[in-house]
Amino acid sequence: MGLDVIILAGGFAKRLRPISDVMPKPLLHIDGVPLLNHILGRVLELDYSRIIISTNKKFENSFRYWMRTLKASYEDNVRIFLSVEPTESEEQKLGAIGGLLYTIRLFNVDMSGNDLLVILGDNLFDFDLKGFVSYGARLNRVVIGAYDVGNAELAKRYGVVVVDESGKATSFIEKPEKPPSTLVSVGIYYIPSNFINKIEEFLKLQRYKDAVGKFFEWLSQNADVYVYKFTGYWFDVGTPESYLEANKWAVERNLGRRWQWP
Repeated sequence: MGLDVIILAGGFAKRLRPISDVMPKPLLHIDGVPLLNHILGRVLELDYSRIIISTNKKFENSFRYWMRTLKASYEDNVRIFLSVEPTESEEQKLGAIGGLLYTIRLFNVDMSGNDLLVILGDNLFDFDLKGFVSYGARLNRVVIGAYDVGNAELAKRYGVVVVDESGKATSFIEKPEKPPSTLVSVGIYYIPSNFINKIEEFLKLQRYKDAVGKFFEWLSQNADVYVYKFTGYWFDVGTPESYLEANKWAVERNLGRRWQWP
């Protein structure tokens, strides 16, 4: 049994317009290289089977060009593939959950026997993913990656989790008005192979197709879901302000130094 990694990069980033009209958010530069490069650097530390980037038809060529640039650093050693959903606008999009299921079916992830690591493509973080994946594999349970933002007002923007002493999520609420904690989901999820079919089950039962957190909110009410608390730095690159903050943090640490960029 292996590990497939799906990085969700199919959004249209309305809050970052007008720049996101011509450039997908995961390819915006952070310290001189695309944000996706920083995510990829962490993923490549894992023992993985495939890395699949899920995007849309509008930005297909941008991602194909990006994949060609990887040869400057990795030649042909990166087992990376592109999943392109047939949408070209916000109105047509399948949503994050819809896009995830589309990619799972396209690459037969649910039939492979592999576990699944899902990462939102607009995150900048310095987390060690090896411990996270090992934790999920050992439990053979769905695991939500979480981070304590330490601020209830900030927590309102995210999926908020409450955890018991065993590490199990006792509550998961997507963007609550009154957050019961400041521990939030960071868009990193571990899904064992025998739970992947739950995504299709959720879409049949629910009307939500976009917010990934809504799936995990539902799942936590129907199965044991665990939480892994990350420490370090995390930025949700969703607004011009957070983009500038993330870039400043990366520049101060010279994070772009390892990449060759044409």
